[in-house]
Amino acid sequence: MITFTKISSTDPVAKFIAAALTKRLSKGKRVLWLVCGGSSIAIAAEVSQLLKGQDLSKLAVTLTDERYGDVGHPDSNWRQLAEAGFELPGARLRPVLSGASLDATVANFADILEEELDRADYRLGFFGIGADGHTAGMLPGSPAVEADDLAAGYDAGNFIRLTMTIPAIEALDEAVVYAVGEAKWPVLDQLDEELDLDVQPAQALKEVETLTVFNDHKGEAA
Repeated sequence: MITFTKISSTDPVAKFIAAALTKRLSKGKRVLWLVCGGSSIAIAAEVSQLLKGQDLSKLAVTLTDERYGDVGHPDSNWRQLAEAGFELPGARLRPVLSGASLDATVANFADILEEELDRADYRLGFFGIGADGHTAGMLPGSPAVEADDLAAGYDAGNFIRLTMTIPAIEALDEAVVYAVGEAKWPVLDQLDEELDLDVQPAQALKEVETLTVFNDHKGEAA
């Protein structure tokens, strides 16, 4: 089920995610939170501040996607999260980059996803959607869209992308999307349609049981 929620600031998004995580953690549930990069980094950092003071020992955190390279390279989503103030003391943090080869890094990312998806009682993914219809690191027409494993890596031109895949998305209990800007409005409208995944990978998010799309175009105001 898709819920479109119209926002004028990022505060409702951060509070929504923090409340969802807190609800399960307070009940002793094992929680997995997958975090994206780009314009959503500041929101993830805000969520981490909202979780301050809680027992996070049953929270695991990894990425929806990463840019391959040396650990801590300037374009790394994990590094940019840290620089934005993303701190979760006591949580089990699972970065994707290790300094290994591309093939080994992809295999390790798949292992992380398999382990944490299996371990968790509740699995929440936080995603963006691009104007081209991509989500996580799955660009339209990319090998990642067709991948059968939980993770994929490929040369996207500007970056070598590492990403969770459609089978990994389908294993989530809930997905939250942050997508603002007029350039993304056609893509948001197309989520109400049935498009080929190769054309619009973001369609995969509709396979998640609960999907909330925070945006500045459609839906009830937050």
